[in-house]
Amino acid sequence: MATTGLLVLTNPTKVTTLLPIVNKHVLKTLYIQYLPESNLFLSENHSITTWKLPRYAQVVANIYKAASNNCSRLDIRVLLARLKNPTLATINTKNPVELVIFDKIYTKKEANTFIQDFLANTSKGCSFITYDNEKGDENYNGINTYTKDVQTYKNVVLGGTFDRLHNGHKIFLSEAVLYCTEKLTVGVTSTNMLTGKLLWELIEPCPKRIANVKDFLEDVDPSLIYNVVPINDMYGPTKDDPTFDMLVVSEETKRGGDKVNSLRLERNLNKLVIHEVKLLADENHREHEECKISSSNQRIRLLGKRLGKPINKNKPLKPYIIGLTGGIASGKSSVAEKLQKLGPGFVNCDKIAHDLYSPGEKGFQTIVAHFGTDIISTDGSIDRKALSNIVFNDEEQLDKLNKLIWPIILEEAQKKIQELYIQGYDVILMEAAVLIQANWQKECHEIWTCIIPPEEAIKRIMERNAISECEAKRRMKIQPSNVDQVKEANVVICTLWEHSFTEEQVRNAWNELMAYLSQYSNS
Repeated sequence: MATTGLLVLTNPTKVTTLLPIVNKHVLKTLYIQYLPESNLFLSENHSITTWKLPRYAQVVANIYKAASNNCSRLDIRVLLARLKNPTLATINTKNPVELVIFDKIYTKKEANTFIQDFLANTSKGCSFITYDNEKGDENYNGINTYTKDVQTYKNVVLGGTFDRLHNGHKIFLSEAVLYCTEKLTVGVTSTNMLTGKLLWELIEPCPKRIANVKDFLEDVDPSLIYNVVPINDMYGPTKDDPTFDMLVVSEETKRGGDKVNSLRLERNLNKLVIHEVKLLADENHREHEECKISSSNQRIRLLGKRLGKPINKNKPLKPYIIGLTGGIASGKSSVAEKLQKLGPGFVNCDKIAHDLYSPGEKGFQTIVAHFGTDIISTDGSIDRKALSNIVFNDEEQLDKLNKLIWPIILEEAQKKIQELYIQGYDVILMEAAVLIQANWQKECHEIWTCIIPPEEAIKRIMERNAISECEAKRRMKIQPSNVDQVKEANVVICTLWEHSFTEEQVRNAWNELMAYLSQYSNS
């Protein structure tokens, strides 16, 4: 398969039937160059018919819509520079094209001539495919007719989160490019503004999102000046830049555009032309997902998937240790229960810690030696409530308790892991609430982290422990945040929804792990 392909499209109604075919030949990136000419090989005597830009915008949007429904695994990029300026001599792409797919039949000579004369960046030995189906998709949403001339603008601006750039984002950015003649400014929402979004802990860092937006824009139309900047409020640069002419908004942010103009008028700045872009429906969304193609849906679909973080290869692969962790009330015990049914050995560090508090155990002796006999109850056991009142109200004492007990817990856990391995378990789950704080990552091959929104965690803690909201928040504050947990995670699981969806996440994560480990057992 080719890593990068180029689909040369003269009839946009064919895109729906072509994309499944392309999907079999291209691995990663597919450029699409729409050429509305009747013949690709124009001589100087041929005239070029140009359309109004919104008609191109409709074609581009339809292409991305078709891609979402038929070719979602590929990074689709509809090239815009030659649409805006048909006289351009070459088609430029950042990635070298390895395979060209034509939507018409051409001779070998014609196809090679096109590749040599029009493509500026091809790999050595670039090949081609021609497709001879003259019929397009009868259900294709055709090009709209516009009755008035359309104006373009020197300086266009838009903003958004742009997490894991998807086809909805690409339509949004492409329409801005089509209306812009000189400089396009894009505000990318900084992380501090995103904490209200679903699974915001999985949102890519702002510098990465900025780089991805800039890479896409420079690829689809290198002729414009791009200013891609972080923004810390809803207005971004629109509140004080007098050079802007047009603001591009989505259906959801139209009201925000009106607020921008109100503020600009208050500051004696020109009112911006507002262009609204329609949302792209997600025809494959599930019950707990949004109806539109969105980053939130993409983040939900990351749950239970391997995130690409490298495993710890400093440990022998057998036994293979999964470290399961998560914040208080995150549902990690429920996840551990579901995972055990799939076959791994199980070591519960929280239970080990609980047992170490019993009289006669090493942990009991160590704790009493430090905190004194006042924490011993009348039955001779450690009064956990009395100990909690000490450590949860004094960070130094909590730190001291952790330093005393964590090494003992780990020692016992390692013993149990070896016992399970001897019993025949090659994969072992080690559940530990303190895994990140205790820096036990190095004891595991990979980390699975359970998260839920803080407000849901507080609610669960209050109900489960019968404590006040203030106390619940205090207990949460002393543990790593979801962000800290996710940073260490190879797999993230969220128990916010129904048990069946949690079970699905667990099963998917297990199946991917088995596929990963099979590479070594078969080698």
